[in-house]
Amino acid sequence: MACKGGGMTWLRDFRILVALVPSTAVILGPFVWLIVSSLKTEAEIGAGHPFDLPDNLMWQNYVDAWNVGSFGSLIGNSLINVAGVVALMLLACVPAGYALAKIRFPGREWVFFGFIFGLTIPIQAIIIPLYQLLQGLGLINSLTGVVLAQVSNGIPFGIFLMRSFFLGVPNELTEAAKIDGASHLQILVKVFLPLSTPALQALVIISALSTWNDFFLPLVVLISPEVQTLPLGLVRFASTFTTQYRLVFSGTVITFLPVIILFILTQRRFTEGLTQGALKG
Repeated sequence: MACKGGGMTWLRDFRILVALVPSTAVILGPFVWLIVSSLKTEAEIGAGHPFDLPDNLMWQNYVDAWNVGSFGSLIGNSLINVAGVVALMLLACVPAGYALAKIRFPGREWVFFGFIFGLTIPIQAIIIPLYQLLQGLGLINSLTGVVLAQVSNGIPFGIFLMRSFFLGVPNELTEAAKIDGASHLQILVKVFLPLSTPALQALVIISALSTWNDFFLPLVVLISPEVQTLPLGLVRFASTFTTQYRLVFSGTVITFLPVIILFILTQRRFTEGLTQGALKG
């Protein structure tokens, strides 16, 4: 029976592997092609098989793309953008999630349903009033304006995630802290935050990745090249050098490589945070 069970397990794993190979090839194929092409000369890009390796690795393509496309400035703007969004998301979503999970007040469920309703509204549906609001505040063409726009778009999900996690924390911990004279702020900081590391990590990772890749809101808010983020800069760069594929491919790799590295390094924490939040919620 043991052999039979082991054989069935092996067969199941083999079937899963066979099913995953084509999908993995479809997903990774374009990335491999892009990286290989970014290391070719213009002549090599237009000749031979797309996946042919170059005769010489043209690392100079990356140097040229970096200098011509001002990618240093673009990455700096994107890092400022990501840092601002992540900080404000934590400041807004953590206390709001705690309040909606552990503090009883009139209309609490209606407030939560309001945030859930916000998840169903695409940002495109409210972009005109959002633009007018930012324009009235003098925040158009500024990183501050795009940070506030992205935070307003991400808050509903962030509150939902943190509330789901906090609901799983036993109420006995809250009651014990209240008996000791702790305020809600002290309970949040000293009791809940040390327990919520997985959820906080998931919130940070999701906010950082979505902000880094965001194209729509920066397109609406940011005008001058000096304040544009990496996705906008890449589009402007690609439209300028439409015939120099080696530069376009190298610039594209520069843009997505940090995201790939971050996701690989944080994939386990990201999955743990979402899983625990879902189970506890």
